[in-house]
Amino acid sequence: MTTIGELGGSHIVDAGQKDPDERLLISDGRQALWLINGSAEWRPRSGRPMAMEPSEAVYELVGPGAVSFLESSHYVWLEAWDELGFGPRAEMYRMLMESRNRGVGQALAAVLPVARGQIWVDIGTGTGAMVQALQERAATHESVWILGIDRASRMIDQAWCHPSADVPAWFVAQDLLALRWPQRMFDGVSALLLLHLVEDLDGLLGNVYNALKPGGLFAYAVSSDANPFVRMIMHQLAGPGKFFKQGQAKIRQSVVRTGFEIIRSETYRDVIALDNPKAMTELIGSIGGPGSQGLRKDVTPPPSIERVFDLVWAKRPGPSQGE
Repeated sequence: MTTIGELGGSHIVDAGQKDPDERLLISDGRQALWLINGSAEWRPRSGRPMAMEPSEAVYELVGPGAVSFLESSHYVWLEAWDELGFGPRAEMYRMLMESRNRGVGQALAAVLPVARGQIWVDIGTGTGAMVQALQERAATHESVWILGIDRASRMIDQAWCHPSADVPAWFVAQDLLALRWPQRMFDGVSALLLLHLVEDLDGLLGNVYNALKPGGLFAYAVSSDANPFVRMIMHQLAGPGKFFKQGQAKIRQSVVRTGFEIIRSETYRDVIALDNPKAMTELIGSIGGPGSQGLRKDVTPPPSIERVFDLVWAKRPGPSQGE
């Protein structure tokens, strides 16, 4: 259970007081609620009710459902759950990391067969680096639909800040695991530097698989297990590393286990070179998990470091549209 002290940087959506028998409605997705005093009950549309008592604990609620107040109570309703800590660093992350990650996205998008009338969805879109790469890839086509989804609402706010492109895109703040996914609707799904952060990887990949049309593509980029950049970050962390939850091999195994056919894979390398170690420390601090845990002061990072990524293109079996 997370405490309100650990979420000090979280964005407050609403705060106030409710009388007995009043309710707070929560739609699809996850929300974080702190009950300051009084008492309440969480009543999900499906599943058992949960009693809520005032404490330092923050309740993670997965909608749809409603919080029913049993007595006069004060509450704080926080933004969609962001345990990785990206939200408070969204603007800094966009300034320091987005242009670098866009290069990875461009390499991933370069071979995607984007065509007129298709729907492409980027999951864990962050500030929209992969969406921009898809927009560039689709620039010569009309009526291509591109959607970016991320549960960190302040990252989505930053994604909307991009200048207008020839191919429009839309962004949605939503938890991917709580989302009601459509069936056989999307032509392609991308995931740029996301899958190593996901705990329920099989659940997420199952949703992606079902949402793709037969022959639809799933393209993803993840950190290589031998990535010097990641090793440097883990060495810099002041606390235990909770950031990288899945390794390169486990991710690929989960993709295959879900039913995808891997049709291509490549290694992508680049180098982050900055003026001095202090600039590198600031860059590392902009990344959600490392920034949340703090960095060691007795370790000086190098001013430049290589990054290594695994680029993978997978297909849901079946004929592609038009075949």
